Amino acid sequence: MDARVEASTGARRARRARVGRPARISREAILAESLKLLENCSVEQFTLASVARRLGTVSMALYNYFPSREALLAEVASEVCKQFRMPDPVAGQDWKKTLADWTWTLYELGKRYPMMFKVTGVDGKTSAGWLAITHVVGETLYELGFRGKELALTKWLFCCQVMNLLHIEVTDMGYHSQISLARVEELAPEQQRFFLMLRPYHEKISSGDVLREGLADLIGAVERRIPQRRRGR
Repeated sequence: MDARVEASTGARRARRARVGRPARISREAILAESLKLLENCSVEQFTLASVARRLGTVSMALYNYFPSREALLAEVASEVCKQFRMPDPVAGQDWKKTLADWTWTLYELGKRYPMMFKVTGVDGKTSAGWLAITHVVGETLYELGFRGKELALTKWLFCCQVMNLLHIEVTDMGYHSQISLARVEELAPEQQRFFLMLRPYHEKISSGDVLREGLADLIGAVERRIPQRRRGR
């Protein structure tokens, strides 16, 4: 057989063999593509079919690794949250420093994985990875003397407020920049004067400023709630 004919025949056979055959995938590849996809879509838009398309396969192939969309999202959350590493505590470190370290470490994680804010809780269920991260806050508050409902409430408030603050700073810093005042001319004259007075200072506000002041307020709120028996020590 002529070499060119043989090569052409071999190519046709290879193409036929590939028709209908899904691409080779792995658990790691599915997670990597899911992370990329969630950078630009909401959790509501996220589907197994959309991940499969990115991998050049069919959604049924993903069920060999994850039984449902929710299971995949939970694993994505775990993949992100396990990157959280608290700095080693300094000898005699007080609780304020621990909570500050926790917040700044979470901020750095959020900058690396902005989709973290989308997957820490899905369908009303908090991911195991996020629960592990918040354990640091819970233990710190427990050592301060918080117990029962007061412990649960204070922990929830602190973690929720920190996440909201970080979410805004990581994903939408425009609210404290000049662009946030782009439509100030649509306001009433007295309202315009107020915001025009502030406009030169908006661009001087950094994420560091926002986080430092916001964290100081949140830690102050925790300090005011410390049980009386602890205050007296």
